[in-house]
Amino acid sequence: MMQSVFGNARPVWRKGAAEVNAYVDFAARFEARPEGGPYVLNISADAQYIVYLNGRYVNGGQYADFPNYKVYDALDLTPFVRPGRNILKIGGYCPVTDSSTYRLGHPSVIFAVKDGEDFVLESGEDTLCAADPCYKSGAVDKVTGQLGYSFEYDARPDSFFAGETIDESAMERAILAPMPEAYYPRPIRKLDLLPRRQGVVLSQGVFSEAQGDTVGQRVQYAAMAFREFAQMTGLPAPQEVVREAPLCFACPDGEGIFLVIDLMENDAGYIDLDIELNESAEILLGWGEHLDDLRVRAYRDGRNFAARYMARAGRQQFTYLYRRNGLRYLQLLVYAHEFKLYYAGLRPTVYPVSQGAAFHTADKLHQRIYEISKRTLLNCMHEHYEDCPWREQALYTMDSRNQMLFGYYAFGEYEFARASLRLMSLSIREDGFLELCAPAKVSITIPSFTAVYPVQLQEYLSFSKDKAFAREMLPVAERIGDMFLSHVDETGLIPAFRDKQYWNFYEWQPYLEGYMTPEQDDLPQRYDAPLQAFVSLCLARLAIIEEQLERPERAHTYRQAAQALNRELHRQFYDAGKGLYYSFRNAREAWHEAQLTQALAVYCGACPESELDKVLDHLTGNALVPVTLSHSVFQYDALMKRPERYGRWVFDHVAQVFGAMLENKATTFWETEKGAWDFTNAGSLCHAWSAVPVYLYYAYALGARAGENGAELDRPAPVDSGLYELRATFRLPDGTVREIKK
Repeated sequence: MMQSVFGNARPVWRKGAAEVNAYVDFAARFEARPEGGPYVLNISADAQYIVYLNGRYVNGGQYADFPNYKVYDALDLTPFVRPGRNILKIGGYCPVTDSSTYRLGHPSVIFAVKDGEDFVLESGEDTLCAADPCYKSGAVDKVTGQLGYSFEYDARPDSFFAGETIDESAMERAILAPMPEAYYPRPIRKLDLLPRRQGVVLSQGVFSEAQGDTVGQRVQYAAMAFREFAQMTGLPAPQEVVREAPLCFACPDGEGIFLVIDLMENDAGYIDLDIELNESAEILLGWGEHLDDLRVRAYRDGRNFAARYMARAGRQQFTYLYRRNGLRYLQLLVYAHEFKLYYAGLRPTVYPVSQGAAFHTADKLHQRIYEISKRTLLNCMHEHYEDCPWREQALYTMDSRNQMLFGYYAFGEYEFARASLRLMSLSIREDGFLELCAPAKVSITIPSFTAVYPVQLQEYLSFSKDKAFAREMLPVAERIGDMFLSHVDETGLIPAFRDKQYWNFYEWQPYLEGYMTPEQDDLPQRYDAPLQAFVSLCLARLAIIEEQLERPERAHTYRQAAQALNRELHRQFYDAGKGLYYSFRNAREAWHEAQLTQALAVYCGACPESELDKVLDHLTGNALVPVTLSHSVFQYDALMKRPERYGRWVFDHVAQVFGAMLENKATTFWETEKGAWDFTNAGSLCHAWSAVPVYLYYAYALGARAGENGAELDRPAPVDSGLYELRATFRLPDGTVREIKK
């Protein structure tokens, strides 16, 4: 879509804006006719925006795009417009720093207001702008390297967005920023902003300051002393934090009062605070998914899940609208000895998924596992698929392959998958690999993850039957396949990538995580069985896409290449005596025995039928390095090659693994079975790759799988899962809903 959606508007920014973490405010007026409208605001930002009209919040949230693929939103202003003069205020934010969620472009905001077909306001050199008076621009603590900066807010100055006037004396003329060649309409729906999440005050008391270089450290290490709720408020505990009357806290000792608030479930949204104080005071906000430290884990190895708020005297309401946060618990350190709390918590934001998909079983444990799996998926869908809402919010190919596949069943969602596939395709690098995340700029990439992209595209085609989009993405998928083929050497295998920009990651287990170097790896060249399997899958799925798009010669080429790779994988990595595949080899020896390697060898078709039973036996025992949740879908799919033998085992295993999380009060499923204590105590408790039960219930317990020919939904015989009274609905791409029963 060319720039005509903006008329003569130009992107604008503020001269002298902060070099990093910059908040810039813009103001403009337009006249509305009594009989005018509808009024639409077309807007795009690099990187984020929020919009107020006549003192009322309208909307916010830029789609996660690229500098060369800028997306605009068309916001309906009609309910906010009044006849005569209207005051439009826009907040723009740019981290001005590459991360896993943002690729640096040109900090700017462009906007235009249309009255019907006529432009009544266009951004340009006459647009007024100013540094935001409340947000601290410039370097502040980073939440994580993946997410970027946290925030510091000072409520003592007047907020730019308060009131319905413009103080022109405090503003200046904007400067023009570079204009992209084109703007594209938002490819997915806007997020829904929900009411405040209800929560309860779980713990309270007084604290003493802890020394720390970051806000996260101050929250993590403050000395907190419990006080009875009744002693501090005169009320019995626990008390909800959504209520008509405020909770009045008072305690004379300590440096201030701490609160820990439980929002009852993991969620993602905007941190929201409504508080009244007698005088200005500093408030530290920490957030987390658990209380394993008897407080939120606000700091860990340079990560700061915390922010700083300088409160003014009187009642004030604040919502941080520029970025979502993932949390269940909110911790406040209020440097005051008394205050009134009206609310502290979260305004959840959710993607409005399509309706029509549902699942039911009389087995209450499996029903609960399904519901939490679905909730986990939804918590990781916003502007694109996210690995987790707490720590990263990043779009990875491997993670999103799981999310797409599971989401076709859970939501019947195709539009969202298509948009994320496009984003990933736009990240392709000169060397033929995809960026680690999209849209992002990261110093490393994972070869095996790039190999997953054609798998995702083929599965999208199979479920959606959207040949037009598959044809559009085919050049990227072919470029990936051809790139991998160019790396096949005289052994018939692809060597491990040794350059520092390539991370030979397969899953979070020793040596498979690409960090540790085994002692056998002392020769110049190494070969990884998981890489061969992932590339084999890539080529085989490319062949299916080519067939569906009526390109038989290309299909034959990729199929032959996949088969050749499979032959060498089996010949060079398989130990017939042990009945297993080694993970690694060099010119001297092969080593490392892992369940993932067995599962991938079966799933990609490298394991011949004659050896299948021996290999599958290793997937249910304890002798090999076990598969983790991220790649358990390959383990389960491999075992389903023998459903009569392993069907019950798979669903019993699901009950054991995911039931254990439920016993630990999980409201979303974890990154790994170790929970928060994994990854040096930085494990995520909401990770979408772990929602695999959704897929298993539909694809195997009910026998509903999308056929490779992209035609109708296949109905293979359901597996003996041990579940009963099974029924489900499945939303097809045309919007119709099919009912499935067993």
